[in-house]
Amino acid sequence: MGSIKKLLFITWDGPQTSYMEGLFMPIFHEVMKQDPTIEFHVLQFTWAGEEKIQQVKKAAEDMGIVYNAVPIIKKPVAAVGSMLSLMMGSKNIARYIQKNGIDIVMPRSTFPAFMVQRIRQKNLQVIFDADGLPIEERVDFAGLKKGGWQYNWLKSIERKILLQADAVITRSQKAIDVHVESIDEQYRHKFSVVLNGRNSQHFIPDIAEREIARKELNVGDELLWIYAGSLGPQYCWEEMLQVFELSLKIGAAKFLVLTGNVQFAEDRIPDHLKDGMIVKSVAFERIPFYLKAADAAFALRRPTYSMQGVAPIKLGEYLLMGLPTIASSGIGDTEEILKSFPECFIFNHGMEQEMQQVAITDWMSRAAQVSKQQIRDKALEFFSIEKAAESYIEVIEGIK
Repeated sequence: MGSIKKLLFITWDGPQTSYMEGLFMPIFHEVMKQDPTIEFHVLQFTWAGEEKIQQVKKAAEDMGIVYNAVPIIKKPVAAVGSMLSLMMGSKNIARYIQKNGIDIVMPRSTFPAFMVQRIRQKNLQVIFDADGLPIEERVDFAGLKKGGWQYNWLKSIERKILLQADAVITRSQKAIDVHVESIDEQYRHKFSVVLNGRNSQHFIPDIAEREIARKELNVGDELLWIYAGSLGPQYCWEEMLQVFELSLKIGAAKFLVLTGNVQFAEDRIPDHLKDGMIVKSVAFERIPFYLKAADAAFALRRPTYSMQGVAPIKLGEYLLMGLPTIASSGIGDTEEILKSFPECFIFNHGMEQEMQQVAITDWMSRAAQVSKQQIRDKALEFFSIEKAAESYIEVIEGIK
C-alpha cells in the first residue's frame, strides 16, 4: 500500500442543504473503499445550527470521513458577516492543512476558491470543484446582475482558480466547454467530468415492496407517475400537469409528488385533477420505497443557460429504478446520456406544444411495455456510486 494521500474538501453552505451527507460523503466513502491510500477530510463553512452540524458529523464518522464545521458569521448583518468569515476562512484552512498534513485541497465553488487562493503554501495541490456553472445560476435564479460589480468579482475569482488549479472537475461536458472558452483551449487537459452516483442497492426495483407501496398509496392497476424533488418556477410544474392530463386520456393514472414544498403543489392542483394527485413530504431514505411503486417519472427543469452545467442526479435515481422518464433537453449532458435510453422521452421546451403532445402520446403508448431491468442495467454505467468513485480516483491519481 502506498503512502496516504490526505484530501480536504471545502464547502460554503446554507442550513437547508443535505447534499453533503446525501451525495458527497457517500461518494468519498466509496473512493476510500476502492483506494485505501486516499483519506478524506471535510471543512464545511455553514450557517446551519448545532443540531444539523452534529447530524452531518455523525454521518461523516459512520463513513470514516474527518469532518469539521466552521460557523459563518451573521453579524452585524449577513453580508458583512460573510465577508468577515471569508477573510478569516483562509487562516482556518491554512491552520487545518498544517495541523493535519493535507496534500490536496478541493474547494467547491467560488467562496471556498477565494479562501484557498489566499493561502501561501508550497507543494499544495488544488482540485477545483467547479460545481456546474454556479455564478450563472445566480444570474438565472437569484437576481445577480450580469456585468455588475459582484458578478465581475465572482468571475475574477473563478477565472483565477481555473487557471491556478492542478485539476478542475465539473458535472457535465458542456460545463467544461463553457469554462475552456473563458480561459483558453490550452487548459482543456486539466478538466474532467465526475459523476454523481447513488447507492444502487438502495435504488433498486423490488416487486414485493412495490405492492406494499402501491397499497399504502391506494393505487391499483393505474399507471403511476412520480416526481421527487423541489418545486418552484424552474421545475416545470405546469408541464408535468399537462403530461399527466394527457396520460389520463389514454388510461387510468395517478401522479405522486414527493417534495419538501407540499404547499406549492397543493395550491396549484386544478380541481379536475385533484382526485388523481398524491402529494407527500418524505425523508430522503424513504424515496426509493415510493419510487418502487411508480411506472414512469418526470425529470423536467427549465433549460436556462446555467443548467448546462448540472448533473441530472434525479434522472439517475429514476433510471436506477428502471423507470421510463420524461427529461428536459438542455440540462447538463442529459441528451448525450439518453442516447443510450430509447425508453425515455426528451422534452424539448422550444417545441410547439401540439407537436410535443403528439410525440409524448406516442411515447406513452410504448412506455408501459419497456423492461425495467434493461433500463437499470444501463443506468449502472452512468449513475452507480462505484462509477462515481472511479471518476474521482482518476482525477486524484492524475495529479501525482
